[in-house]
Amino acid sequence: MKSGKLLIYATHGTYGRDDDAYGALLASNSALAKGLEVTLVLVDDGVAMAKGNQNTAKIGLPNNLEDMQDLIDLDGRLVVVGESMEERGIAASELIEGAEVVSLSDLVNVIMEHDIFLTF
Repeated sequence: MKSGKLLIYATHGTYGRDDDAYGALLASNSALAKGLEVTLVLVDDGVAMAKGNQNTAKIGLPNNLEDMQDLIDLDGRLVVVGESMEERGIAASELIEGAEVVSLSDLVNVIMEHDIFLTF
């Protein structure tokens, strides 16, 4: 029997497409606040969402780090795909605390643990 866990799959970068990145964070945190178990998976350009020390002053947009921290504080699971990080030159040490790096092959197992999916 399935668990009723929600998986949110974010493929877009943090800024310039905030309808996608910020929407993924809002959906994740809203579901967590309602008591659901949520995993936010960051893949492709979405991995930039988990990079710590973001300085967005030059682009005039607030950064999403507080919302990412809320996800972790609400016991959400933050999964970042290692191959996508490598392609973008992001090291695991640059990620916010609480992010879990997985390989693409391990991502299949993460996905299989869920039965509700949203893609941003």
